[in-house]
Amino acid sequence: MKTITPLSYVNQAMSDLEGYFIEKIKDGKIAKIDINNKSRYIIFLSVGNPNIRARVLKVVTNDFSKGVSQLRQKAIQLVQKVNIDPRWIKMDVVNKIETLSLEELELKISKTRKNYFRSGIAFDADFHLAFLEQEIHGNAMIKNKKDEPLQLDEMNINQYLKRNFKNRSVFTKKRYYHQPVYTFNTMSVFKELENPQLLELYNGELTNGIRKIKHMKEETKELIKGATYFLVNQVQESGQFHYGYFAAFGKRIGTYNILRHSSSLYSMLEGYEVLKDEQIIHAVEKGMDYLIREAIVYQEHHAEKIAYVVDYANHQEIKLGSNATAILAMTKYMEVTNSHKYLDIAQALARGILKMKTPSGGFIHVLSYPTFEIKDIHRIIYYEGEAILSLLRLYKVDKNDLWLNEVKHTFDYFIAHDYWKHHDHWLSYATNELILYAPEDQYFIFGLKNCDGRLSFIYHRETTYPTFLELTMAAYKMIDQIKKRNRKYLLKHVDETFLEKTIDKRAEYQRVGFFYPELAMYTKNPSLIVGTFFIRHHSFRVRIDDVEHYLSGYCQYLHYRIPKMRNPLSADSLNYS
Repeated sequence: MKTITPLSYVNQAMSDLEGYFIEKIKDGKIAKIDINNKSRYIIFLSVGNPNIRARVLKVVTNDFSKGVSQLRQKAIQLVQKVNIDPRWIKMDVVNKIETLSLEELELKISKTRKNYFRSGIAFDADFHLAFLEQEIHGNAMIKNKKDEPLQLDEMNINQYLKRNFKNRSVFTKKRYYHQPVYTFNTMSVFKELENPQLLELYNGELTNGIRKIKHMKEETKELIKGATYFLVNQVQESGQFHYGYFAAFGKRIGTYNILRHSSSLYSMLEGYEVLKDEQIIHAVEKGMDYLIREAIVYQEHHAEKIAYVVDYANHQEIKLGSNATAILAMTKYMEVTNSHKYLDIAQALARGILKMKTPSGGFIHVLSYPTFEIKDIHRIIYYEGEAILSLLRLYKVDKNDLWLNEVKHTFDYFIAHDYWKHHDHWLSYATNELILYAPEDQYFIFGLKNCDGRLSFIYHRETTYPTFLELTMAAYKMIDQIKKRNRKYLLKHVDETFLEKTIDKRAEYQRVGFFYPELAMYTKNPSLIVGTFFIRHHSFRVRIDDVEHYLSGYCQYLHYRIPKMRNPLSADSLNYS
């Protein structure tokens, strides 16, 4: 096999990228940009790999091919003089520009959701000082201090300039007051060493900068693979996870939450069902050992064992949801391994959940350890859906009617108190599980209403919010059960066509929360976060529980929605631009 040297890769990539854009120029899709009565091409070239923040080069030129030639020479210099290994190369050509004052720019930034400013910024007509949108967010150039609006952050901009352009003078906003500045958009193409094909990128307002794909089924498998192995790789020898990162500067998240520890193990097992790699099971077992060793305690003086999960990192709290997610992880493990390894512990934790029931039929949410006194009657609504789902999953393993009867009693309470208004995906999961054993109309109606009243909001939501895919997929599976049981009269409680449309749109749109290389390359340490999911409006946070929700939703989408799609292709019609 012929070895590809860094220089040969640069030359081949530049030829491919130039050829792509020459065709776009011929087709009239790319043209010179007019600024101050000058008409020119503005071209950016980003060069990176998993171990460095991408270096961004640019030219402003009258002749496109000459401009590419200049960028080629600059890229070669990076390889030869700076010793950069060019595994990822991205070319952006400006195709839209807007002129405004700095004051107008900052007002626009202040009115934009955090990290959702989706244009590049140039501070002069010749683009001497200009940043791609991905550079801006990869370096946190837009921030806000407490009680202040979002604004350009001089310190982070200067740090970036110092690292990459050592001769730059200090940037101050004051210098640009009352002068024109520019926002711009680009047409973009990405080339990665492992892939011979050029990847076209979206340039829509909300989807800017991620690759277009040809087949959603194969892409969904890749998303599941990336998320699952990311979680596997976060499990340390002790069994504890590396909890997460803020991507721009590779900053580790220093907190921990044992509930999310367990729920992440659960989602890894969903990933295992797709990937069938024993490495995943071994990582889960490490995580489970940590959970049992470090967090599970038993309440003494009871005839039967009663166990709780203690969150020592958060004021030694016993959370209803922590017991629940531990059971979910254990029962999922027993399901995929066909074993009863954790059955005794899961049953003891379930008894702990029953101890947290209230006489009215609801739940106490938080106890204090070691006193077991009530700390919070109510904390987070999700705990209750997690709790009854865990009892149903345990019932599936041991067939103890105690768990099923408790769930039925609790559902009476949920229905009487209109819990469907919470639109909780855990409640939808639990409803789907319950109808397998008690297929009563009231449960179907509850589950459908839990989703349907939220559909319009979900369809138009600009944040990725991964639990939306979980919620809608639960309703989708319920519709399948309704049809199998010939109860189509229940479908009046859901807009089935709009549900399917919403699911497909969310599945495609949630890809903008995935750290493809073309996004990750602009962060300090791409290797930490490439190939997994993030939350944009939380400072591009990558945290194990964020990843688990994306992973669970896509697993459901792969198993239940994609097989019923006539043509599971990603389409521009799904683009949120």
